Amino acid sequence: MTEDQKVKILFVEDLPTDVTLAEREFKKSGIAFESRRVDTKESFQEALLLFRPDLVISDFSMPVFDGMSALVLARNFDPLIPFIVLTGSMNEDTAVACMKAGASDYVIKEHMSRLVFASLEAMERKKLQENISRQADLLRQSEERYRSIFMGSSAVMLMIDAEDTVIVDANKAAMNFYGWPENELIGKKMNQINVADPLVYKEQLKMAVSGQRGRFEFRHTLANGTIVDVEVHANPITIGGKLYLFSIVHDITERVAAEAERDVASAKLFHYLSTSPTITYSMVLENGKSRWNWISENVSSILGYSVKDVLTEDWWFNNLLALDRMTALKGISALASRDSCIQEYRFMRQDRSVVWLRDEMRLYKGDGVLGEIVGTLTDISEKKNFEQEIFLKSSALDAADNAVIITDRLGTIEWMNHAFCTLSGYSMEEAKGKNPRQLVKSEKQDPSFYRAMWDTIMAAQVWRGELVNRKKSGALYTEEMTITPIVDAAGRIEHFIAIKSDITQRVASNAKLESSLREKEVLLREVHHRVNNNMQIISSLLSLSAENVLDTAVRHKLAKVTRRIRAMSFVHLQIYESDNVTQIDFSLYMNNLVNDLLQEYYPESGRPQAVFEMEEIVLTLEAAIPAGLIVSELVSNALEFAFADMPSTALLTISLHKLEGGDVEIVVRDNGRGLPAGFSQQDQSTLGMRLVEILSSQLRGKVSFKVGNGTVATLRFNNES
Repeated sequence: MTEDQKVKILFVEDLPTDVTLAEREFKKSGIAFESRRVDTKESFQEALLLFRPDLVISDFSMPVFDGMSALVLARNFDPLIPFIVLTGSMNEDTAVACMKAGASDYVIKEHMSRLVFASLEAMERKKLQENISRQADLLRQSEERYRSIFMGSSAVMLMIDAEDTVIVDANKAAMNFYGWPENELIGKKMNQINVADPLVYKEQLKMAVSGQRGRFEFRHTLANGTIVDVEVHANPITIGGKLYLFSIVHDITERVAAEAERDVASAKLFHYLSTSPTITYSMVLENGKSRWNWISENVSSILGYSVKDVLTEDWWFNNLLALDRMTALKGISALASRDSCIQEYRFMRQDRSVVWLRDEMRLYKGDGVLGEIVGTLTDISEKKNFEQEIFLKSSALDAADNAVIITDRLGTIEWMNHAFCTLSGYSMEEAKGKNPRQLVKSEKQDPSFYRAMWDTIMAAQVWRGELVNRKKSGALYTEEMTITPIVDAAGRIEHFIAIKSDITQRVASNAKLESSLREKEVLLREVHHRVNNNMQIISSLLSLSAENVLDTAVRHKLAKVTRRIRAMSFVHLQIYESDNVTQIDFSLYMNNLVNDLLQEYYPESGRPQAVFEMEEIVLTLEAAIPAGLIVSELVSNALEFAFADMPSTALLTISLHKLEGGDVEIVVRDNGRGLPAGFSQQDQSTLGMRLVEILSSQLRGKVSFKVGNGTVATLRFNNES
C-alpha cells in the first residue's frame, strides 16, 4: 500500500494512551494508516481542512471538547465522513443519541478489538453511498437507451403494473396491434383486454410475478371488438423499488385454430394412451427380424424413452437385460405355434434402472404368414420386488445369529429360525405349536416379572429385558430379549416377534470387570489418601523448619514452597473425598485454595473481600495440579503485593469459565496498586514466574497479564485434549 493509499485517521482524544491502544488494534489488523490527535475545537476544525481524514474516532467525554460537538462539526464538513464514538462506558440512551446525531458507530474502550471492524464497516458504507450516486447517473443513461429500443421495436411490448395490472407504458407496435391511441391504451387494466377467467388469470399473474413461468397463452380483445389468440412472454422487473411485468405479445390466432382442429381428432385416443398404466405397441416381423412400428406415448413416463428412441433399430433387444434375452426371444418364437404369449422379463429404463415387464403379445396373421404383433407392456416391478423382499427377509431371519420366534397372540410358536434351535436345544418339530414357557422357563423370574411383560406387549408396546432361561439340557443361560407386537389394520394384535441373544458370557464378564474396577478404585483412592498425607507431613516439616530459620528471605522461600505443596495436596485430598477418582470439580478446589491462602496471609482480620465468579468445570488430575499451582502463584502474588496500602477496600475476584471451543479461562483480578511501571512478562526471572510459564506450557495454555486499575492475570488452556 502506497502513502496515498494509507487510511487517514483523526483521533479526537485527550488521553494519548487511548490513542496508542487504538493504533495498536489497527496495526494488528495489518491496515496501513496515518493518524493525528486533537483535543480542542480549533485544532479539530484545522485538521479537517488540512489533514482531510478518511475516518474520525472521537472520545465521547473530554474536559474541553466533547464527542457530540465534534460529530456536529464533522457532519457539517462532510456528511459522509465515517465517525466512530469511543467511550469508556455508554448506556443505551447515550448510544441512541450518538446514532441519531449521525455517528457511524460507537465502541466501548473495554472492547477495543471491535474498533477496527466498526471503522472498516463505516468506511465501506461511505464507499457504497458514493457508488449509489454514480450508479444513478448510469441508470439515467440506461433508461434513455431502453426507451429508444422499446419504442422502436416492431414487436408488441407492454409494461404492466404487477400490483393492479394497469398498463403503464406501451410501444407504437402495441398501439397499432390493439387499435387504441396511446392516451387510451396506457391506463387500461389487463382485465379490460384479457378474456380469460378472472380466477385463472389471477393465478397466472402470480406465476408471472414470481418468475415461475414466463410464457402464457391468452385471448385479447382489440379496439374494434375482435378477439384474438395471443402468446405472451412476461418477465418480472423492478424499477424504483416497484414491481412490473415486461410483456411481449404475439398473435397466434392461426396457430391455435390449426392445433384445435388436430386435437379434436386425437384427443380421446391420446387421453387413453397417455393415462394408461400399460404401454401399447405394434411390432412388425420382416425377414426374420422384428421392427417396432408404433408405441403409445406413455412409454416416456413409464420407461423414460421417447417414441423416437423406441423406433430405432434393435431398441428392444439392446435394452433387454442380458440374462433374460433368450427367454424373451423364445416368447416371440412361440407365436409361430400359437396366437398369443405372456412372458415376464427385466428391461433397462432410459435412466439405466431395471424394471420387470409383463409382456402380453398377440399375433395377427395375413395370408398365412407371420404379420403384425400387437402387445402390451406392464410394469410389475413392485410385485416382483415385494416377492423378492419377502424371500430375502425370510432368508435373513433364518440365517441370523440372533434367535427369532414368531407366535400368535396367545404365545403359541408358529415359526422359529435355526438360531433358536441352537440356543434352546429344541428342534423345529419339538418347538412348533408350543408356548416358550413350556420349553425354556427356568422359574428364576417371579410371576410379577411375566405379568409386567405381558401388560406391556398386550398394550401394543415393545418390551425389552434380560431374563434367565433353561435349555433342553437343563443348563441355565441369560438372554437379552425384545418382543414386538404385530397389529392388523384395525389395530388388533395378531402376532408377536421375539428376538433373543445369549448374553451369559457377557453378564459373567461384566460382573468380573465390575468387581475388578471396584478393587482398583479402592486402591487408587488409598493412593491419593497417602499422597495427601505425605504432602501434609512435608508441609508441616517445612513449616516447623521455617520457624527456626532467622534469615527472612529463606523463611519467605520456605513458605512459598509450603504453599505449593499444599496446593498439590488439596487436589489429592479432594479426589480422595469425591466419588470420582480420576477428576475433580475445579471450582470447589479453587474456592478451598483461595480461602486457605486468605487465612494464611491475613490470619487475624482485615482480609481482602474475595468474590468468586465460577461455573462448575471438571478437570483431570493431569490438568488440575498444574492449573492449581498457577492459581496459587497468582493469588499469592496478589495477596502479598497488591493490597499493602488499601486493607479496607481490597477486592480479589476469582473467575472460572468454559469458553467456546473447549477452552478453560481462569482470571485472577485485584484492585490493588498494579504491576510496576515497565513490567514485561518475558523479562521476569523469579522462580514463581518461571514456574507459571512452565506449568502453562505443560497445559498447552498461556498466562497473560493486563495492567490497568489493578492487575488482571488470565490463564487460558484447552480442556478437550
